[in-house]
Amino acid sequence: MPKQKQFLKSQRKPTKPKNTIPQTANEFLAVGVDLEEAGEKWRAGDAQKSARFFLRALDDYENGLQHFRGSFDLAYNRARLQYELAQQPRLLRHVPEGTLDLLRTALNSHRYALEISQENADLLFNTGQVLTSLGELVSEERYRNHDAAVVDPLELFQEALTFFQRCLSLQELQFSQSDLAPQRQSIEADRNAIETTSKDLSEHPHPVLQPSDEDTWATIMEPVTNQALMDTLLAQVETLTSICGLSSIRGIGDPDRIDEYYRNSLHDKLLVFAKETGRHHEASLAQAKYRCTLADANFTATMLDIPTYEKELMGAYDIFPDSDPDPQALCDRADAEIVFAAGVQKVWRQVMERGPVESMPEDGARLSIIRWKHLTKALDNLTVAGKLPNAKNLPRIHLRRGDCELLRRRLGAAPSNYDIALKSASTLLKNAEIYYRGAARLAKAEAAADEEVEASIKEAVVIAVSTGDHSQLHERSDLQRARAQEIIEDMNEEGLLWEDDMKSSGF
Repeated sequence: MPKQKQFLKSQRKPTKPKNTIPQTANEFLAVGVDLEEAGEKWRAGDAQKSARFFLRALDDYENGLQHFRGSFDLAYNRARLQYELAQQPRLLRHVPEGTLDLLRTALNSHRYALEISQENADLLFNTGQVLTSLGELVSEERYRNHDAAVVDPLELFQEALTFFQRCLSLQELQFSQSDLAPQRQSIEADRNAIETTSKDLSEHPHPVLQPSDEDTWATIMEPVTNQALMDTLLAQVETLTSICGLSSIRGIGDPDRIDEYYRNSLHDKLLVFAKETGRHHEASLAQAKYRCTLADANFTATMLDIPTYEKELMGAYDIFPDSDPDPQALCDRADAEIVFAAGVQKVWRQVMERGPVESMPEDGARLSIIRWKHLTKALDNLTVAGKLPNAKNLPRIHLRRGDCELLRRRLGAAPSNYDIALKSASTLLKNAEIYYRGAARLAKAEAAADEEVEASIKEAVVIAVSTGDHSQLHERSDLQRARAQEIIEDMNEEGLLWEDDMKSSGF
């Protein structure tokens, strides 16, 4: 989430102003912050009411900027709040703009704030986050025909990395200066105290407190901590992982160059600040995910063979013990196993395209065994993760379990024709149906609209394929036909369906 800009308000109970219309930038700021606090109060209980307060706060910041275009605080708060709303699915239902449009608006607002000041580390960090979120969204298949798709997600990730690097450089400078700050501040405070006392005694022999009729506001300039530096380092690693992943999918880029940046700019610093902050677990998760993504990029670039890629995958998560399972590590590892299986499938497809060779049947059987093994491992990891009390996003976990079953079933189709998958096809379909139904139920309980729609459509597709009953699919598709079409096309492109399944589903 974006970093909040902290403000200090006077503790005196404010008197009701004679004119309720804000007249100064600080007054607009005060109204906006109060509205945000009201929105936070209702966030958990009444999402619609909460969203109304947040939208009113945005209107207030917008109106304030019409009168005070150079107010950094108003510009910062507007940009930050827009991004926060884009990250809250429950609130987005009650916001006029969709996620994509709101993220684009938030990016423009961050650029506006940057025109006022480019020396605020929090603003640089938040801008990088907006670019990353936007890049992730336009990378999704459902936005491939959207007008925003003309924006290359790779360029968004690269720009985000630049902002995180600028943020880190500024934080490191401020962090180094803060070591001497206490001593300088003490000397300066003593000098100012002496000067102020002398002046007051000369001008006011009997000083009298003069209360102000207005609330006073001041921006709190929080010192840079090693925790803040760690946040920025982790954000850089995650963004670099996204760049690496896109490069792998497209078969472009130089994995060695990406890894050179990681090792020269991030690796050592990450180890140092993980130790100083005690955030070894977060660092290990980020490094493992990066390592697997880099291995896949190298494999796609034919710089790794299958055994070496498999070794890299296994080694990345060895540091997470089975005796103390971590749900996020298990889910990340499952995703890596699925990507590995897809990479092996890609190699097999390339072999098929080159034409028949004498060893092709043996090679195909060997690769099918490898893919089945890793998809089964992915399913096992997701199953364990879903049972842990601290697991997050259970609907997504169950969705991935259903996907794994369909991917295993897919191995029974030509050209793999894997015997175990073929014999287990009906069981795998039934398992997928159960997992998707469970995901839809959990998503509904959590008000996760996107996951609920995806799970319900996938469940209906599986029912149509396995039983020939299209009634549920037609019923659910009629409500959101465009989205249903996208989900089914994605299922086909991701290898979840056989070639004949698309005809069976009626699309």
